Amino acid sequence: MKSIGFFGGSFDPIHFGHIALAIQLMETHQLDEVLFCPAFCSPFKMETPPLASPEHRLEMLKLALDYPPFKICSLELDRKGASFTVDTIRELKKDGVKLRLLLSDEAAQHLHKWKDTDQLVKMAPPLIGPRDIKISSTEIRSRLKKKLYCGHLVPAKALDYIQRNHLYS
Repeated sequence: MKSIGFFGGSFDPIHFGHIALAIQLMETHQLDEVLFCPAFCSPFKMETPPLASPEHRLEMLKLALDYPPFKICSLELDRKGASFTVDTIRELKKDGVKLRLLLSDEAAQHLHKWKDTDQLVKMAPPLIGPRDIKISSTEIRSRLKKKLYCGHLVPAKALDYIQRNHLYS
């Protein structure tokens, strides 16, 4: 049975903390692949939606995820509106595939607030890992606005895209 990790988030922008967590959980739990699914807008962030457009965030993911087991799922961007993980997992659930929800320990603390949590964890039991690399997208956006170096935080191709498109400045 194919084992797939589902990693959702705003990815505004994607950074090495996201990638390190995905690799750690994939290797530790022997997942076959990881689906990165950018949210159109988190229900918890409706008042402060992502700064970069869905198209820009999708393109940054494509550029940053240069590793064959990493795939991109655009279901939540295509659906638009508030992104509920349980709805996406329902769409992805199929025979012969075992889905696992990938979460940082920080995100896991708020899992009980998510829509239909009981159903979600039955369909995609969570795998939780520490954010060993203490990076936040908020910090990166702040550094970019101040024109500070971010090559140690964001993959080079994604950072180049951010700079070429004047995102977060």
